[in-house]
Amino acid sequence: MLKVTSFKVIKTVILFSLLLNNTWAAAKEASPIKVDDSLVRFAVIADLTGGERSGVFDVAVEGLAAMQPDFILSIGDLIEGSTEDIVQLNKEWENFERRIKKTGVPFYPVVGNHDISNLVQRNWWEETVGPRYYHFRHKDILFLMMDTEDYPEDRFAELADIRAEGIRVYKNDPKDFPETEYANLPERKIGEFSDQQIRYFEKVIEQNRDVRWTFILMHKPAWWASTRPELNEELNHKQHLLPIENALKGQSYTMLCGHVHTYDHTKRLGQDYIQLGTTGGAFTPADNGEYMDHILWVSIKGKQVQYLNLTLQGMRNIKGQIPFTDKQPFADKKPCFAQQQCSK
Repeated sequence: MLKVTSFKVIKTVILFSLLLNNTWAAAKEASPIKVDDSLVRFAVIADLTGGERSGVFDVAVEGLAAMQPDFILSIGDLIEGSTEDIVQLNKEWENFERRIKKTGVPFYPVVGNHDISNLVQRNWWEETVGPRYYHFRHKDILFLMMDTEDYPEDRFAELADIRAEGIRVYKNDPKDFPETEYANLPERKIGEFSDQQIRYFEKVIEQNRDVRWTFILMHKPAWWASTRPELNEELNHKQHLLPIENALKGQSYTMLCGHVHTYDHTKRLGQDYIQLGTTGGAFTPADNGEYMDHILWVSIKGKQVQYLNLTLQGMRNIKGQIPFTDKQPFADKKPCFAQQQCSK
């Protein structure tokens, strides 16, 4: 009896195993893995300077190295800058390049006010890093990389002096900064585009009407010239970003900026306008948005775009730790992410 029972059990197990394997094979045949050639996934980093907090950007770098997006974009302020010392500028840029290259992912920068805060820096950027504004196209997606520091040379020189004085006051006592001339300049908040730059991008948009999506990246929130009437008054009703928005009518697009160091999202003209927070920059005073150290993850398949903000303090490596923080000098002193902690 025992032998017969054992045989029946073995027979049942074999039949069940065959049934399971056949079901798995059928499932594989019915649901093959599909690869959509239109899928693009990229990451956008926010301001990491303007008072960089040690170790925070390095967390982002390790996270990006693990996630491996198709490419990485920025919205500016990659170095502290604010100097005419070429040796110092080269040192700061080499430090940034050394870190971003650890991701092993192609990188496309946007220039910010810390990256070019004077005429010397403007020339240095063009000679060392690349053009201040440009575009590229990838899988029928258009990327416009704009320069919000595109002032006439004489005005740029004036702004550099006013800015230097404002920064001096801020470093001495931040409470006095709101009273400075620089703090109240509309250019500090929204920047400026030259007519030449506007014409360049109008032509690019016209030549690429067949794209499925357009992403426009800039450092300062230039659209505030339209959404904040008081700024428009101060600028004598200068059109600012409107020519680009008019050129994009009928197109699907997303606007991205930084500079303010807080995250904010709004809908304008039926499109997404996103103000990124920080990827290591200081938590400076702001009148809109929320403080957030993050990476913006963007995926687009066909004509569907998805966005996900990945907060740096929410990342965990295989050890269950925030990336990079287990390394010296942060094994004992962790990077600061929370505004309340960082302000202590």
